[in-house]
Amino acid sequence: MITIMKKLYLLPLGALLLTACSTADDDNLPTLSNKTYEGLTELNLIYDKAPMVGKSATFSDNQLTFDSKVDLGSFSEALKALPPIAGPGVLPGSPVVTVPLTLEPNTDKYSFAGSGETGFVTYSYLGSLTENKLDFYFYNVKLKNAHLSTRTWKPAPADASTGSSPFHIVWETSQPGLLEYFDGSIEDALKLLAQLPMIPAYGNTAYMSPTQAVSNGLKTLSFNDDGNLVLTYLQSANGAAQFAQAPICMLQYAVLEEGTAKLFINPTDLISLIIINNTNKPNIPEHPFGKSATRGDISATLADILGLFSPEELQQIFATVSPMLSQGFPIKYTANGTHLDVFMPTEVLVPIIKNFIAPMLAKPEVQEMIATKLAQSTTLQPYMPMIKAFMVALPLIMETTTKAEIGLSLVAY
Repeated sequence: MITIMKKLYLLPLGALLLTACSTADDDNLPTLSNKTYEGLTELNLIYDKAPMVGKSATFSDNQLTFDSKVDLGSFSEALKALPPIAGPGVLPGSPVVTVPLTLEPNTDKYSFAGSGETGFVTYSYLGSLTENKLDFYFYNVKLKNAHLSTRTWKPAPADASTGSSPFHIVWETSQPGLLEYFDGSIEDALKLLAQLPMIPAYGNTAYMSPTQAVSNGLKTLSFNDDGNLVLTYLQSANGAAQFAQAPICMLQYAVLEEGTAKLFINPTDLISLIIINNTNKPNIPEHPFGKSATRGDISATLADILGLFSPEELQQIFATVSPMLSQGFPIKYTANGTHLDVFMPTEVLVPIIKNFIAPMLAKPEVQEMIATKLAQSTTLQPYMPMIKAFMVALPLIMETTTKAEIGLSLVAY
């Protein structure tokens, strides 16, 4: 962090130096050729003062092309047969970004600076490169549509008397009464499930509900005007609970038009965050999705789940989800001065549930695993018939769904 801050402190000076004439010893200048920079050793990528990881940059013909790839096979043995998929780009809304360079000789490296724009952002940049190292700084990144970047938000309070909840849940079906042992609608059932203590806590000595987990675990969400969605949460690393900030570039967004946006998730940052909160001595590899990746217990858990699917089923699952990793997950939102609901709409949510969650819950092994876990919570016993009925009825629920929205309900911080 100290090294990064020093570099950021020197940014204005660096920009001035790049505009001045520099003397260079040609004998010390590297010979540049086509080269792809990736990993922490080769690529130092900074996005508005925050480190950005998991990307790659290819230098060719005096330009840099930025993109990212996710090697699913290195993440889990169950995904070995699947080819790498495109990940989100370095700028929100653009899976691939090409930056032309005007190179200036500078002692033992080449320096550059400039500005540019995409369909979603304007930006400036500066940096330097050698044959083995690329330092690249995006700065003054600004969304062209900054409709959401005016507030910091927190979860809406849970209050049964007013119906307030940190979740936005809407679910309508053409056939009512699909659940045995429950007289309400599917939406009512989901809202009730969100209140049930089913998440282990305090070393498996107690259980909390999804509502409690969000209310207690999520402190704030800020939609910055540079496209970063900054999340502050309750971190549980090393057995100590304290509020921490998620990696700045883990979540990014771009507003398409008022009420519609896309969400971009950096899988490298996301998995690093999971590791930090689930291991006593987190060891984040340089290439979390590359050849040297080691996922340990997380990989084993994922393999257990994915091992329940055939290769054909896995192909179908990732055919639905993987394009959205690079192109962005479509989301919708409703906002006023004090309230913001952000949610996945029907056209996105239903295919994910229909192609992934429903087939998974239909497998007897999964149902048995869930029933075993839930049975450990004595407070859930009265609701077990309804929970089992929900899992059995889920395929029919999907067929008859006419509207579905699930997301977060937030209030001004």
